[in-house]
Amino acid sequence: MKDGRAASLEQVARAIADKMRNGALVGLGSGTTMAAVLPTISRELRKRNVRVRWVPTSLQIALVARSVREETSLMDRSSLDLVVDGADQVDSDLNLIKGGGGALFREKVLIDNTKRTAIIVDQRKLVTKLCSGEVRVPVEAHPFARVPVAEGLLSLGGEPRLRLGERGFPFYTENGNLVFDTLFKPVARPEVLEMEIKAIAGVIESGIFTPRPIDVFVVRDDGTYETRRRSS
Repeated sequence: MKDGRAASLEQVARAIADKMRNGALVGLGSGTTMAAVLPTISRELRKRNVRVRWVPTSLQIALVARSVREETSLMDRSSLDLVVDGADQVDSDLNLIKGGGGALFREKVLIDNTKRTAIIVDQRKLVTKLCSGEVRVPVEAHPFARVPVAEGLLSLGGEPRLRLGERGFPFYTENGNLVFDTLFKPVARPEVLEMEIKAIAGVIESGIFTPRPIDVFVVRDDGTYETRRRSS
């Protein structure tokens, strides 16, 4: 028997699959949530004889997609039909912090070039303002600019912390870059902070996301879910 969260995730996966149409090009975010829902989405698509192409944001999620016999693809056109992803935090205006898995650059590229974004999160990740509870903003930076990027983040009022791997060495993204997990005070205007971070020379991408339109599927422990939407 499934626990409440697993049952909730299955319902969400079915709801998302139901909106997909044959031939769609779909962006696929990384992380444990995507790995959990993809098999159900794949199963539901097969029931309807619907085939889509997935654009994965990491090797990890590409392997999950291939394990359930889903076709993976490069982003071979300028606009995706949908991106399905998770998030580390969601504020009351449906702005996001993402990048806990280190795939923020590729996730930002897909989300900035899609018609629709579907985000799946646990209810505990909902907050009034981003960075509440000391959740940090991942910032991907070129290794050559490690010191000036850290100083630039400090000048914005942030507290950057270089992400380390399991053995204590710097963590490198699949793009060969470093990540600074940066603590800010709760953010009143995420879109402004995102632009300020991106303006620092050497920053590749910011983990603040402000996609529109967006559907956020909130997974609850009691086996239910709710959908929050914003179009502009």
